[in-house]
Amino acid sequence: MEVAKKLYELTDNIDNIGLYDPEKRRREEEALKIEYHSKIAREEGIEDSAKEKEKSIAKNLLKIGIPIKDIIKATGLSKKTNINADVNIL
Repeated sequence: MEVAKKLYELTDNIDNIGLYDPEKRRREEEALKIEYHSKIAREEGIEDSAKEKEKSIAKNLLKIGIPIKDIIKATGLSKKTNINADVNIL
């Protein structure tokens, strides 16, 4: 009776599902990998989007005459970021 109870506990535990079925385990691991890589891709996309927004703001500030040193302070962009690119100052 004790063996049957332990077997039931092992098979009913969510952490053990797929443990004894290699194909099911492979599918679960693949799903976890996809979820992980999707999360990383979203985070990188958000970071890239934020950086592009900062550059856009910096270019607009430069167009209205704000000194580059002040733009760098305000946006956190480095001097290596080419905020002068694509800006036509009259």
